[in-house]
Amino acid sequence: MTRYKIIALDIDGTLLNSCGRVSDRTYKTIHRAAEEGAIILVVTGRRFFTAKQRMLQLDLPDMFLAVHNGAILKQFSGEVLYHRLLSRDMAQQVVEVAKEMGLSPVVFAGTDDEATVLVEDYWDKLDSWERGYLQENRRFLREVDNLSTDLPDDVIEVICVVPTTDLHKLAANFEERLNRQVKPIVVTTTDWQHAFIGLTSPDVSKREPLRFLAAKEKIDRGEIIAIGDNYNDLEMLQFAGVGVVMENAVPALKQMGFHVTASNNEDGVAQALQKFLFER
Repeated sequence: MTRYKIIALDIDGTLLNSCGRVSDRTYKTIHRAAEEGAIILVVTGRRFFTAKQRMLQLDLPDMFLAVHNGAILKQFSGEVLYHRLLSRDMAQQVVEVAKEMGLSPVVFAGTDDEATVLVEDYWDKLDSWERGYLQENRRFLREVDNLSTDLPDDVIEVICVVPTTDLHKLAANFEERLNRQVKPIVVTTTDWQHAFIGLTSPDVSKREPLRFLAAKEKIDRGEIIAIGDNYNDLEMLQFAGVGVVMENAVPALKQMGFHVTASNNEDGVAQALQKFLFER
């Protein structure tokens, strides 16, 4: 039995290399950990449908998937273990503030595997990168006249694509204007020009799936290892007994005293698990 009983792994920039694949070495190392009794928890900003598609290559049907930055925790089969939603009224306020800030908000709604993506007709306002992002989710898109008034129910989150240079300033503006009743979760992208701000319920973070599973399985925080590369990974890295960041992580994370492993193109996850789980 490995001394670390929960292994929490981010997907993009961590588990996946730049080709979108789990390397053979990483695959074998994770399987060894699972065979020795570790719970594998994949924690991502992605929605369940796209996360599951990418994690099929791990071939671990007993793993857990925490999606939308921890707002929803599911078994890999799709069974919901918990969700933390943003109220309809607050989501509509978020949309109004986003529009006043000159942004084009996108709303994710529903706890089923294929969450609905609600948008308005502002395609002409988007640059090619933003249009491409929405095109990837076209089959799930539902266009409404006005997101400020036409939301059917509570939602998962409101997403805004912003310039990376303005990321933290805009996140702080959201917090201030909405009286800290929402939580801005920030994530940079691989092109380093665009970033996401996800506006969620204040009790959402990648830490919460770890807290939930640890309590459920009576596992101590010291028996958890978490690996990530982006701002949205910070709270789970701090919660885990061992926090590991990738060499390709955003620079700020690498300055916080976490263990730094190799990059996602150099089997960084496998190297970290080998070091902390299997070296005696």
